[in-house]
Amino acid sequence: MSDGSNRLQDLRRRYPVFRYERFEFETSASRAIARFTFSAPPDISFSPEVVFEPVPEGWHSVPSEFVDNAIFHLGLIELFSYWKATASPSIEVLAGPISTEQAAWWEDLLIHGMGEYFFRNDIDFTSPGFVRISSPGGAPGSAYPVAMPARSLLTIGGGRDSALAAGLLRESREAFNCMMLNPSDAAMKVAARVTSAQPVVIRRSICPELLSLNQRGFLNGHTPFSAYLGFLGAVCLLLYGYSNVIVANERSSDEGNTLYRGRDINHQYSKSFRFEALFDEYLRKYLVRSGRYFSMVRPLYELQIGKLFAGFPEFFEVFKSCNRNRSASWCGECPKCVSVFITMYPFVPRAALVKVFGADLFQRETSIAILRQLAGIEMKPFECVGTAREIRAALALSINAVKAVRSPGEALPPVLDYAEQHVPGAIDSSSATEILASYGPHRLPPEFERILKSALATIA
Repeated sequence: MSDGSNRLQDLRRRYPVFRYERFEFETSASRAIARFTFSAPPDISFSPEVVFEPVPEGWHSVPSEFVDNAIFHLGLIELFSYWKATASPSIEVLAGPISTEQAAWWEDLLIHGMGEYFFRNDIDFTSPGFVRISSPGGAPGSAYPVAMPARSLLTIGGGRDSALAAGLLRESREAFNCMMLNPSDAAMKVAARVTSAQPVVIRRSICPELLSLNQRGFLNGHTPFSAYLGFLGAVCLLLYGYSNVIVANERSSDEGNTLYRGRDINHQYSKSFRFEALFDEYLRKYLVRSGRYFSMVRPLYELQIGKLFAGFPEFFEVFKSCNRNRSASWCGECPKCVSVFITMYPFVPRAALVKVFGADLFQRETSIAILRQLAGIEMKPFECVGTAREIRAALALSINAVKAVRSPGEALPPVLDYAEQHVPGAIDSSSATEILASYGPHRLPPEFERILKSALATIA
């Protein structure tokens, strides 16, 4: 048995139960605050808080029982960030009742959404009864039955995909505003370019007790952040008065990273089409009956997004997709930076792209190691990046673009030279043609699909 397995078994023996004890919610003119209490007896407890900032029009009027139900659910997704310290085999939800069907839904989300965490900690999560979620008897909360105002909240992170979605909505007649959790400078700047309305801002921090446990050798790892944003959006629908939570999760997010214990491990699971469909249904059944959750760019691959985003140069100087430097310059050294660079290079003038990234990443030989991961030669990095097939297709387009303008005898940039010689498919642009013409499954309402298709028609 490995050291990781020994540590896991020891923690599960010492902490057989993780509890969602209770939640509290209060509002005032200056803020609304949700407080949650979690524990792993006998000696671990957490009390995280989430703060909702006010907007000029004030809080939307919804009976407290329905808002409390949404806050209770926010606590359910919040607990993932704390349960991971012990991986307790039993999760007891004492803060309120959930049905057997709901418990099964949450167990499914935990198993699929925590895949990277299981992989990195060498956890066998496939055994029957690995984790069970239970709650006291009683009728679970019901979805708010009254129609919400016909307007949308777009989640903004400051990256390329949400900036594109914001640009598309700005050019439509759909009423929308931006929603941001712990907003970066990039997110605030993108929002300022698309709407004059004060954005919906939420603040969340991780309990220091969890950070202390991490230092002491307790388990740590990735949690399904986009699922968190979904439940946060459900709360915001009721608090601020909206009907749609719109995200910018693309078709590429359906591709996993690796197989582990016979299961697909996908860093982007909670951005996948499967999760989108399951959450949209859950939202209307248990939280907000008139609510909708969908992705504005779901039918598109990252390569298509790169091409479409090229038509929004006003965002070039403000968007940031780099996960290492969210508010400063792009690091240019992480898989996210390289993926975005590759999938924009065929469509954006080189000088403009170099201005965005501060360098030509195709000139950096250090990008080659990352390229091998992105192109499927090695394991796909645990980042929100394009699929291996579209990365290879983007390389083919980039090689052709450089060859079309280079001087006789001029060498390709080092990264493209490596790709031409060592990356299968990097010299065949037919795959790119197929990808750029594709249109995947989605859950876009007709009025929003028209917006997307209209934009695609301009670059066909």
